[in-house]
Amino acid sequence: MENKQVCPWWMGYFLLNPVRRISHKPEQILQPYLQPGMKTVDFGCAMGYFSLPMARMVGKGGSVYCFDIQQKMLSKLTSRALKHGLSAIIKPILINNESDIYENIKESIDFILLFAVAHEVPDQQKLFTDLAMMMKPGSLMLFAEPAGHVSQREFEQSIKYAGQAGLEKAEEKTINRSMSTLLKKR
Repeated sequence: MENKQVCPWWMGYFLLNPVRRISHKPEQILQPYLQPGMKTVDFGCAMGYFSLPMARMVGKGGSVYCFDIQQKMLSKLTSRALKHGLSAIIKPILINNESDIYENIKESIDFILLFAVAHEVPDQQKLFTDLAMMMKPGSLMLFAEPAGHVSQREFEQSIKYAGQAGLEKAEEKTINRSMSTLLKKR
């Protein structure tokens, strides 16, 4: 597989730009899938553009596990969560080479958001296997990649990896400037 380019930490500030809400309104995108009390994952969370709205939607009885490979992204997410009174709900997790990083939430997750990040992961087959392992049977994953940045062929290959991991297409999903689908764990 080709070498993947990771979004630099300072780009996280651009991802938080309020103008982004014109095309990506987190509440509108996520509302059909989130309920109070749910355990969720924002994989590749960056500085929490989706994480904080997810935390508001799942409420005090819920959790949002926020995974990223860059500590600077997670540090900014943590400070934003504290500022908005959501730090008890947001669970930042630094992805490293530890094989048991996902063990504590095995088969306990109700919903996963995988938004514009899979193309940065060198081993997508392992990515989808790890994510599927976290999910409860019947739970959902909203998977989206940036159109124009990821080809249709690459997106379809990612969906094949998801299928090999036990995820199936539940419905097509339309998100501005994105290729996206809703996946369900068999």
